[in-house]
Amino acid sequence: MRESAPVPDIQEIVLTAQETRHADDAIRRLVSEYDTTDDLGLLARLAEHRDSLPVRLTDVLAGIRSRLGSAVTVIRRPRPDENVGPTPSHWRLRGHAATAAHDLWLAMVSVQVGEPVCWQTLQGGRLFNDVLPIEGQEHAQTGHSSVNNLDFHVEDAFDDDRCDVLALLCLRNRDLTATTVATADQLVDVGAEDRELLSRPCFAILPDPEHLKGSGTVDPSPVWRPVLFGGSRPYLRVDPAYTTTAPGDDASARAFSRLCRRLAGALVPVRLSPGDLLLIDNYRAVHGREPFRPRYDGTDRWLRKLTLTFDLQQSSGRRRAGSRALALS
Repeated sequence: MRESAPVPDIQEIVLTAQETRHADDAIRRLVSEYDTTDDLGLLARLAEHRDSLPVRLTDVLAGIRSRLGSAVTVIRRPRPDENVGPTPSHWRLRGHAATAAHDLWLAMVSVQVGEPVCWQTLQGGRLFNDVLPIEGQEHAQTGHSSVNNLDFHVEDAFDDDRCDVLALLCLRNRDLTATTVATADQLVDVGAEDRELLSRPCFAILPDPEHLKGSGTVDPSPVWRPVLFGGSRPYLRVDPAYTTTAPGDDASARAFSRLCRRLAGALVPVRLSPGDLLLIDNYRAVHGREPFRPRYDGTDRWLRKLTLTFDLQQSSGRRRAGSRALALS
């Protein structure tokens, strides 16, 4: 009898309006007190509102932080009443006030998982980033593409200081374009020879173009790292669009190609509606996106993004030269 494929490590929690009422009340008060959601004092205040979240949600979030929970978590809630306005044509053009309540929900949940960090090289060093299509970048392998698949990847795989968890909140997704995910649990049957090859520091990972054209400084030279690490249940460091092997290292190249085919075949679509929040363990899962046809009329897919670290002190200590990850807790 043929063995079934490993089940992807994904969980979903659906909250009721009653369960989100206390959090929504707290968010309304905070929106009235602060001019911007990038205020660091506001983040500190949010951490104090753990009791505003339902216990069954905070239990799930604790599991994510300990890495004992699922690698991918979808948190669905009743659609928020706040109108975010049209999807901007560029992240620079977003109105700060429009997304305030949504940003605070994203942050209130996220700070129970990890400490928010950001990059000087991405979106002007803003804490909250926008994932939306930008005209002229339709075919890029970045969060601003559209008509092509965004290939699966680990967020900021090129850097040792990459986030532990990626948090994505949906503001608009009229076409229900899927975020695609695959988890490391689906690699349990990778052969010993491939596992050994993939665990060697033989893979050159480059920064993606968004970092290189930003206002900060990221070293454009590749880092040579393994793409699997961490023992019998491996962690992932995979970004096929920006990864190469050394000339002549055909064995590593073939092993990497097999790994990528395996992950591509394991991808699962996650379709987010407004208010839905997706938490992805950046060491135990990869993510990408289905293609879609942008309209550039204010109705396009729009997500807000936070990147989270479990240990800010350790993260700061391992930062390599040229990296500009900023701690904003």
